[in-house]
Amino acid sequence: MNNMQPSIIIGNLGRAIALSALTLLLFGCLSPGSRYYERHQLKDLTVVFLDQDSLRGKYMLLSGRPATSVHTSASGTGMQTVKGFFDFETNTLYCSKMDFEVCGHELHHAIIGHFHPD
Repeated sequence: MNNMQPSIIIGNLGRAIALSALTLLLFGCLSPGSRYYERHQLKDLTVVFLDQDSLRGKYMLLSGRPATSVHTSASGTGMQTVKGFFDFETNTLYCSKMDFEVCGHELHHAIIGHFHPD
């Protein structure tokens, strides 16, 4: 399964995406012309709640890539850590039980598909 590319949510980037989506949702719902109705039915969706250490181990096992990486840029050095992911091959969402932001983000991947740039 080394060629698998599960969705991941990463620290501040995930928060920025969620905040942007929430802002669009809130302000979009206020305008009278933006009403919509979307219905999605998920078949055979599995949700697995794990503690963070187990989640990172499962990510490493399924993807063959480390769940934590260090990145250096002009603004400095930062660490990225997988906090949840959706496995498209098994239709399984992995996240921490009470992390609603990450679980909700990954649920969107289950419904809509890949939307992170590669």
